[in-house]
Amino acid sequence: MKSMTGYGRAEITLPEFHGVIELSSVNKRGFEFLLHGPKEWQFFEREAQKLIRSSVERGRIRLSILLQPQAISAENPSRDQEARVGDKLDELKKICLSQDLPYSPSVDLIQRILTSGSREPVVPSLDSIEDILIDKTTIALNQMVSMRGKEGDSLAKDLRKRAYSLGEIVHSVEKNTEGLAREWRDRLLQRLKESGLDINCDDDAVRKEFTVYAEKSDVSEEITRVRSHLEQFEEGLHAKQPIGRKLEFIVQELGREFNTLGSKSLTPTISNLVIEAKVEIEKIREQVMNLE
Repeated sequence: MKSMTGYGRAEITLPEFHGVIELSSVNKRGFEFLLHGPKEWQFFEREAQKLIRSSVERGRIRLSILLQPQAISAENPSRDQEARVGDKLDELKKICLSQDLPYSPSVDLIQRILTSGSREPVVPSLDSIEDILIDKTTIALNQMVSMRGKEGDSLAKDLRKRAYSLGEIVHSVEKNTEGLAREWRDRLLQRLKESGLDINCDDDAVRKEFTVYAEKSDVSEEITRVRSHLEQFEEGLHAKQPIGRKLEFIVQELGREFNTLGSKSLTPTISNLVIEAKVEIEKIREQVMNLE
């Protein structure tokens, strides 16, 4: 089981650029991919999305490619600069010899040659760099997926504890509702007798009313369904494939069952237990929303 939150990073070095590839993901109901990088590489989006979808099913994925020109020190020029300055000086020397002029290059002249030839580095074409981009994106992707897995394990531990708490609450509800319908029926009959009303318990109409009341106050079916949902929830926590959507549905059904339990609450004790369960379910819902 994996979380939908993760981050990965890889550095990229080109002849005139140094860059960083960052891959991040946050929770989202479906899959969404965004690429931010040099406009020359915008068509890398299709290949990058294909690569990421092979490892990620859900989440909002953002791939950022940040480039900075390589800093070139004036005291230690690159080989290209050295060659360019040498070529210029050779040209100057030839001209001086042809014109019978003195040839004496100075530091100031060399500096002028360096600055006159300065230009903004050109971002290489996607065709020439795509294999490198794929390799570096794969490194960042593996880091992100690993992080999603570790966080998923942490979420699973927390969800197991909360599911266990719900199971304990259900057990308490069941214990507090044993024989409750019969007890309330006897109390009702006692009050009717004390009021001087002559009730024939063998009368079909009376028995029917008591039966309807007993069915409305019986919570055995809801308890059975809650336990079934909790079993499915526990199974989902052990799943290897993406399980977030299924767990969201189970949590939704748990909420419905406890709403029904709350509407049938016959004592303050049961009402408090239902409230406690709803608080726990809401915490579970928030955590499940982060699962892939």
